[in-house]
Parts: sequence; C-alpha cells; structure tokens
Amino acid sequence: MAEYRNRAMPKKIFSVLLLSVILTALLMPIQALYTPALAEPFEPELWAVMIGVTERRCPFCIFDEEWNVYPVGIKYPDDDARDLALQLSPIAGDDHIKLVLNEQATNAGIYYAVKWLAENAGADDTVLLYFSGHSAPQNLGSYDYLVSDWQLAEWLDCIHSQKVIVILDTCYAGSFGNELGQNGRVVLMSCQQLESSLEDRELGHGVFTHYIMQALTDFDSTDTNGNYELSAEEIFDYADPKTVDEIVAPFANLPAFSGGNLQHPTLYIPPYKFGEINLLMKVIFHTEAESASDTTVLTVDGKSYLPKELPASFAWLSGTTHRFDIPLQLSTGEGTRLVFTSWNNGDQSSSRAVSGGGEYTASYNTQYKLTVESPYGSPKGSGWYDSGSKATFSIDTNDGKIIQHIFTGWSGDYTGGEATAVVTMDKPKTVKANWQTNYVRLYLLIAGLIIVVAGMMAAVMMRKRNTL
Repeated sequence: MAEYRNRAMPKKIFSVLLLSVILTALLMPIQALYTPALAEPFEPELWAVMIGVTERRCPFCIFDEEWNVYPVGIKYPDDDARDLALQLSPIAGDDHIKLVLNEQATNAGIYYAVKWLAENAGADDTVLLYFSGHSAPQNLGSYDYLVSDWQLAEWLDCIHSQKVIVILDTCYAGSFGNELGQNGRVVLMSCQQLESSLEDRELGHGVFTHYIMQALTDFDSTDTNGNYELSAEEIFDYADPKTVDEIVAPFANLPAFSGGNLQHPTLYIPPYKFGEINLLMKVIFHTEAESASDTTVLTVDGKSYLPKELPASFAWLSGTTHRFDIPLQLSTGEGTRLVFTSWNNGDQSSSRAVSGGGEYTASYNTQYKLTVESPYGSPKGSGWYDSGSKATFSIDTNDGKIIQHIFTGWSGDYTGGEATAVVTMDKPKTVKANWQTNYVRLYLLIAGLIIVVAGMMAAVMMRKRNTL
C-alpha cells in the first residue's frame, strides 16, 4: 500500500501542475481583456455643425411676439454657414465639420447633426454649433418646421465637451440665451430677443456673421488682452459694435417690425462660468537665421520652411500642441555659419513642443572660421569663433633637426613677426606662416661625414702600406 501511495503521489502532482497550466492559458485572454490600457495622450479637437436655412418649406418666415406672420425673404444663410465652415476647415479638418443646408436642415436633420457632435466630441474637445436662418421667438426655423429652444438644449445636453459655443444669426436670437446657455454653454446671439437680424447685400452675408468671420482673421484686433488666444467673448466683443455700426446707416430709413432699425448682438455666459472659452491661438515664429537663403530653418509638425517664408504665423485650435524643430547650425557662406543659442524664453533645446499662443524667436550667433596654414610646425588656433571675438593663433618658431625651418612671420589676414598673435573675427580669415630654410646643420653634417670618410680611407691606406 505504501509503495502504491508513493507511486501515485507524483502522478497527482503532475496532474495539478498540468491543470494549473491549462487554467492559466485559458484565463490569460480574459485577463488581457480586462487589463486597463495605458492612457495615450491625445490632442483636443474642434467639432462643428454649420446650419444654414435660406429656403424653407413653410413660406412664412418671420413672426412677432404676438405670432403675426411676416413673409420676409433672406438670401445668405446657406452662404453664411458654408463660408464659416471653409474658414474653420484648416483648423478643424473637413471631417470635423458637418454642413447642414436648406432641405437637409429639417428638424430631424438638425437632431442628427447634434447627435453626431455628441458621438464624436470628447470632454476636452471644443464644439461649435452655428445657425443662420429665420426664427420665431425661442424657435429656430428649420426647413420643415420649428425647433424650440428647450428641445435644442436637450439635444445639446448630450454633448460631453466642456467647451460648447453656440452662434445664432437669426431674428429673436436673444430669446434663446437662457435655455441654450445651460450646462456651461456660451451663446453668441446676433440681436436681442425682440429684434430682427439683418443681412447686407454688399457683404453677401448676415451682418453679424460677417463680423464673426472678420474677427477670426483680424486676430490682433480681436485679441484685446494680447495673450495670443481668441476667446468666444473676444470674438463677440469684436463683432458686436461693428454689427451695430453697420446696421444704423444703411437701414435707418427702412420699416421694421422689431420696433426700430437697430440690431444689438447679445452674449450669454452662465453666471457660474469662470474663465474664457478660447477657440483659437496664434503662434508667430521669428529667427535670426534669415540669411540662410536656401536652407530649411524651421520644421513645424513635419513641414519645412525657408527663410523667405518667415516670419511664419500659425492659427491653431487652442490647447493643441505642435512641434518646432530648428537646425543647430546653418552654413551661410564660405567660412561663415550660424549657431543656435536659445529661444527667447531661454530654452536651449532645438526641438520643442509649442502648446500656447505667443511669439517664439530662435536666436543664433554668427561665427567665422579662422584657418591657420603652415607647411611646417604645428599651427594652433584654427576653428570657429563668434563674430567680434578675439582669436589667438600660434606656431613653433623652429622646425626640423637637420634642415631647419625658421619662422619669419605671418601673411594673409594678419601680418606680423610674433609667433603668437591675435585677430578680431569680423569675417572669415586665413593666416599663413612664412618660413626661411637654414641648411647650416646639413652642411656641417655633410662636412663631418666627408671628414670621417676621408679619415677612414686614410687609415685603410696606412694599413695597406704597413702590410707591404
């Protein structure tokens, strides 16, 4: 019995080990499935829906506060949406902007466009919803009906982004602020709640939209706090007075149901909202390496720039990061080069990440090459020196043991007889050591050899005579 147990024990151990291996193999995919992946850094993105409704199925387009109907036509909402999308596409990317125009802008079309935003925009992304067209108080005029402010607000609530901007260029725009401004959304509205929103034939756009687009291109004027960032508030502050000024003169004598030919844009910011929602940032690159005419002096996100393309200005989505690479050295001519020293903030890395607006200048020192030439000796001092610096060069005054070379002075970009000298490096320079050859030691050596040989020959002759 004991022998049986001793034989059975290794079998049991082997079975347990085998079972453990099998279970481990089976559980590995499950564990891998539930192992949390390391979070990869990602860049914030801009997602936008642009809605323009010029044509409507309903022929009645404008209503007053008593719901009286005014069949007033408009021409430019689809152009407004299309042109604003074109302006933002280099920043957001075409696949991040959805255009919803005319017959596409039904109630269902608007719902699915907002749903598309909710499905794609992350918490750190920026979301922009733009609408141009007719409206009634607290009701946007879709192609086939009306979208109420509370309904649109419910759709927008599904968006997880912390940065949501709504721009309305429509009559009664101010009546939408309270609902659409919930959950931290900022709303730019083209007029107050009982006013109309007007177009301008010469501008070819709604007046408010025209100046919104102008604010994006006139960055320096819009950036009132000078931080190289454009916020939704700054964009509004730019468009607001210009819209009012544009409306007063050309439309002062036209009848209007809104109680006057005035249009006063209005801005809604939730009272608990702290800080501005920055939409764009501007980065300007300067360099002191502009003399390198045919050499890449800057690479931004893989794209190269030549000196003639500088200073380079970039408009990017706020919060994004971009890579700047510059060369450590640049040849600007024979014996002349530029050597990178630092950025204007003291950073000495030639490759850096730029994640904020501002002006970035790469500083370079000009260096000149000193060439010390000599057929003899061991010249010292050849090399590169900063412009304006002092370069010391030298040579041994004697060279050779039998045939001597004696240093007589320098020629070229420096003349003088000192073995060690100094020049100011204000251009590439070449100095040459001049020598005089001294054969005295050679002559003495030859004479000595002759005397030795003659003495040896005389000794041989004497031995021969003595032998005879």
